[in-house]
Amino acid sequence: MDTTHIYALSALIFCELFESRWQQAATLGGMLENVERYYRKNIFLLFLMHPSFYLLLFIYLYFGAHSILLSIVAVMKGADIATKLWMIKKLQSSRIPPEFRAMLSMPIPHWMPWINVVIYPALTSLALMQ
Repeated sequence: MDTTHIYALSALIFCELFESRWQQAATLGGMLENVERYYRKNIFLLFLMHPSFYLLLFIYLYFGAHSILLSIVAVMKGADIATKLWMIKKLQSSRIPPEFRAMLSMPIPHWMPWINVVIYPALTSLALMQ
């Protein structure tokens, strides 16, 4: 593995730690409240609070856009942000099923918000090894 790969993966881990820290909460609803706080201020601010997405796009373009696994990682990160935005929009509407409300109040394990620190860099490193 090249030193530029190591620098890119280190930066990705740092960005994922940053994102996990500001989104951390005891419940899924709490996590969505943290995301919604930035969404209410400005949607562009919310996107700036996800620096790993931009870093993944840079890695994708810099190290070769021909990697299918790197494409999958970038799409996963984009889908993660889109899902959070979709859930915020659903919460803003008053037509939420009771099952969804119950899910939002369930406690999540303390390691759950930090799993992206492992998944995205691991998949990115696998993609860069090819």
